[in-house]
Amino acid sequence: MDVSTLKAMIRLLDDPDETVIQALETRFMEEGEDIVDDLEAIWLSDEFPDFSRHIELLIKKIQKRGHHRRFKNWFDQEQADLIEGWVLVSQVQYPGLKLEAMRRALSDIKLDAWLMMGNVESDVDKIQILNHVFFEQQGFHGDNSQYHYADNSLINRVLERKSGNPISLSVVYLTVAQSLGLPVFGVNLPQHFVVAFCKLQEGVEGTKNMKVLGVEDIEKALFYINPYSKGQIFTKENVDAFLKVVNVTPQKQFYHPCGVKDIVKRMLRNLHFSYGEVQEFEKQQEVLQLMKLAGMSDELEGK
Repeated sequence: MDVSTLKAMIRLLDDPDETVIQALETRFMEEGEDIVDDLEAIWLSDEFPDFSRHIELLIKKIQKRGHHRRFKNWFDQEQADLIEGWVLVSQVQYPGLKLEAMRRALSDIKLDAWLMMGNVESDVDKIQILNHVFFEQQGFHGDNSQYHYADNSLINRVLERKSGNPISLSVVYLTVAQSLGLPVFGVNLPQHFVVAFCKLQEGVEGTKNMKVLGVEDIEKALFYINPYSKGQIFTKENVDAFLKVVNVTPQKQFYHPCGVKDIVKRMLRNLHFSYGEVQEFEKQQEVLQLMKLAGMSDELEGK
C-alpha cells in the first residue's frame, strides 16, 4: 500500500458508520507489519492530530499480531534458535528490536575471546580465557541490586548494561562459548540457572556447530559454570549441596542441560514476574499471551 492510499484510508476513520471503520481496520491488519514504518512516520508528523491516538493503537495492534505469529512459528520449529527466541521475548518491551543487531553484538564478544585463544587446546584454559574476556574485559556481572528488574530479562538491555540475572547472563555466555565451538549448554537449576561444559555423545563429538545439537546429543556434564558469579566453576557435588540448601529433592534434569525452548519458557516466567512487581500489568498480560502460545497453559490457571 502506498503512502497516499494509507493517508486516504486514515481520513475515512471519522466515518460515522461503524462497519466502515471495521472494514478499514481489517484492511490495515491485512497489510500487516509492512505498513508499520509508514504509519509511524505519519503518526510522528502529526498530520492527522485528530486520529493520532487511533493510529498509535493501530500500530500496536498490527505489531502485536505479527509478534505473536513470529513467536508461534519460532516455537513450532524443531530446531529453534535461542537468540531469536530471546529477541522475540524482548520485543514485548521493544517491538522494533532487530535480531541481526543482537547477533552483531554477540559476535564482537566472540571475536575478543577468539583472538586471545590462539592455539590454546585445553578446554579448561579456553573457559578461563572466555571468563577473562567476558567478566574482566567486557565487564558482565550479575545485577544484585535490582535482581527482578525487567531489563535483566531483555537481550538489548543486558548487552548494553553488561548486567543481568542468572539466566540472561548464562544465555549470553553459552551463546559466545558455542560460537567458539565449546560444548557449553544451559542447566535449569531450581531458583538459579547455570551452564555446563559437556561431553558429547559418540558420533557427534568434534561437532563445531553446537547450535545444531539437542539435549539427546549430550552424554553428561563434565563441570558447571556460574556466569552470575563471574564464571565460578563447580562440580556435581556442589549441585548436590545447593539442592540441599534450597530443600529440593535431586532430579536428573537438575544436572543435565535443558532444551532451548525450556530456557525461553523460564525467561517468560521471569519477565512475567518482573512486570508484576512494578505493576506494569499491560506488559504482564502480553507476556501471558506468549506463555499461552508456548503451551504453558497449565501454569496460567487463575492468572
